Amino acid sequence: MSYGQAAPRKKRPGIWLMLIGGLLAVGFAIFALLASPDSSPGPLWIVVGWGVLVFLYGLYRVVKGPSSLDHRRGGTDANGR
Repeated sequence: MSYGQAAPRKKRPGIWLMLIGGLLAVGFAIFALLASPDSSPGPLWIVVGWGVLVFLYGLYRVVKGPSSLDHRRGGTDANGR
């Protein structure tokens, strides 16, 4: 790859969001259940919820594919330029 050429575009954005969100949700859910099985540790379930949201957004990005807002140099693709 020579100077001035753009890096190849990723075909499926969101794989890393799915991976990190899933690990975060599952990890904190297991920890919340093992930490205090009798009571509900509230703040840990909030992190589980955020992990699920990140996973779902990553799944949406994988299914939808690249967006017109994904510009290879960052920012937005204003009017197709």
